[in-house]
Amino acid sequence: MRTLIVNSMFASTAYRRCADELGKCPGMELTMLTVDRWRMNNRSMPFEPMAADVPYATVVGKAAWRGFENRGFYTSGLRRAFQISKPEVLFLMEEPFSVFALELMIAKSIFAPQAPIVFFTWNNLSLTEFDYRPSFFYRNVARQILPRMAFALTANADGVSVLRSNGFDKPVHTIGYGVDTARYRFVPKERINTLRERLSIAADDRVIGYVGRLLDMKGVDLLIEAFAQIREKHSNIKLLLVGSGESEFSLLQQARDRGIMADVRHVPSVAQHEVPDYMHVLDVLVLPSRRKGMWAEQFGRVLVEAMAAGTIVIGSDSGAIPEVIADAGFVFPENDARALARSMETALSLHQEEKRSLLERASNRADYFSWERFAKDSFEALTYAHRHRTALQTRSL
Repeated sequence: MRTLIVNSMFASTAYRRCADELGKCPGMELTMLTVDRWRMNNRSMPFEPMAADVPYATVVGKAAWRGFENRGFYTSGLRRAFQISKPEVLFLMEEPFSVFALELMIAKSIFAPQAPIVFFTWNNLSLTEFDYRPSFFYRNVARQILPRMAFALTANADGVSVLRSNGFDKPVHTIGYGVDTARYRFVPKERINTLRERLSIAADDRVIGYVGRLLDMKGVDLLIEAFAQIREKHSNIKLLLVGSGESEFSLLQQARDRGIMADVRHVPSVAQHEVPDYMHVLDVLVLPSRRKGMWAEQFGRVLVEAMAAGTIVIGSDSGAIPEVIADAGFVFPENDARALARSMETALSLHQEEKRSLLERASNRADYFSWERFAKDSFEALTYAHRHRTALQTRSL
């Protein structure tokens, strides 16, 4: 089955694991199209070298509007990818309202008119209302693109209702997202101890933390407030914040105002390959996201990373967080710092057997979100779309 997979994020080997696993599926002849450089969280993400034995062909194009996921488009590489792959099915890992999607649809009509498109979407709120400009453009792209798609894969359950409410009547399957869970399973003890020493965290300190962007929508102010509430009862806890963003200054000022700065450790930015080390320093990871405008947490990959590392997870009930955590952690009401403080107290006071049972469930939950499972479900969707392409194309007319 000749397949062309398209994703700007595949410039990074961390996200390219999807193609690595998909290319191993039996009968798959995969070609990957990505960009020579992208931006993520305001950091440059140049194309990282390929391994010698990858199970797919690669086309690296150039793109405009790097880092603008929905506004970006290929300025080169797209035509060549179609010529090399001669696709029987397309896998678009970009939003169906994006310029990437519109561009791929036009190219398909020219180079592979019979090839059905399977697409992946994070969207869990709306395909008609957007916070960013030009909203009317994205809305109209979605209206044109969705009827011409063959199969949808969603990162969260809410994505299904969003698609159905916009008239998408083709197959839809919720598959979450992939995480390289094996990288988080084991970190040498000496590396963890060295990192704790560098952060001035004592051997008997319990560490609560957050890893991600410091933005208002991420609710880190709630974590700081909750930590301040429980700090009086604990003499050996620390708060570790890993990340940077537009709220960085105000959050650190909040910690100063609450008198907890001596127990706060802030690391503005770390390389992706260092994140597992930080996860193993934490006893509890908190993702206190809140809905803001037309955004609610769409998945929460950091939760899976923490669960794979053997770290207790706590998340708000915003967006997809509860379905990611399931019974493998704690969920508190969005925007409720007192409830978060209670969850943190509970997590810190678990008896050994309760903790062991919770972390076992968390480890199993993390396994579900492995890249291997994500690729398997994607392969099944691609196979279905290929086998039923005539019927699916007819329904698109």
